[in-house]
Amino acid sequence: MKFNCGLCGSNKNKVLNKRDAKSFEHLKIAICLNCSLVQQENLPNDEVLKIYYSHNYREDYKKTYTPKLKHIRRAGLAAKSRISFIKNNIKNISNMKLLDVGAGGGEFVYLASKNGFDAQGIEPNVGYSSFARDQYGVNIKTLTLNELKADTVNIITLFHVFEHMANPQKVIEKLSYILKKDGYLLIEVPNIFQQDASPHNIFFKAHLFYYSKYTLISAASKFFDVVQIDDKGNLKILFKKKSNSTKSIKLPSKTALDETLNRLHQKGWLEYLTKGGGLLKPFKKIKQKYCESLIKHLTPKKLLDSL
Repeated sequence: MKFNCGLCGSNKNKVLNKRDAKSFEHLKIAICLNCSLVQQENLPNDEVLKIYYSHNYREDYKKTYTPKLKHIRRAGLAAKSRISFIKNNIKNISNMKLLDVGAGGGEFVYLASKNGFDAQGIEPNVGYSSFARDQYGVNIKTLTLNELKADTVNIITLFHVFEHMANPQKVIEKLSYILKKDGYLLIEVPNIFQQDASPHNIFFKAHLFYYSKYTLISAASKFFDVVQIDDKGNLKILFKKKSNSTKSIKLPSKTALDETLNRLHQKGWLEYLTKGGGLLKPFKKIKQKYCESLIKHLTPKKLLDSL
């Protein structure tokens, strides 16, 4: 299999035979032997992605056109953790303009607004963006990244969005363009190194790229410096916009490639059940389902306010 890496452009790769965690269909996945990026072989173009995320993605993966209460609770808990991460690493956040890209049902934007941010979002899915406006009164527009203007916000967040984008270098450049001077970028993606993901729940047709901390840092390196990394589970990296961009990205080292190949080899049921805590997952699921059974009488807004 020969195709160009989405990070470094190399066509040297190693094939990984995988299956989609939802549909179980075969996925053509490979690791770049030059920079260690893991990606799908056949990447859709921007127009195909725009149509898919506007109309089909939420229904394919959540089985609903608007979020269910259990999804709102989960998103709200994740939002609280993400807001704490931002506050712990950025001083004087009061009234900072924040843009959440791929804002979903608006839970993060709503809670960020309650925590001192001047928060807004964009979400391509009509059902979810309309839900956010109707239920929380937040400013979430049904737009794509390409429709935004320069120097408009202080912080941009992307939570489980970047791995869906087919042109990571162009996306990073656009994010830098939108941010004001000394602005911050927070990206969270599934972590190809993480131990707590079930072997059957790693690869998805909607995930075009699978990042490690090395490849995500590299993808942003032309326009951003690293402020803080959290890779305990999902990968979360806070970046700060450079005063002057560099001429090219800084590629991961040979050590990063070796570590990635080793981690992919180690991934399996034994690691997941022991080091990844998989043996405890059934008990956590029971607790989660119990908590979710208690929220049926709440409105989405009251649910978030109660967290």
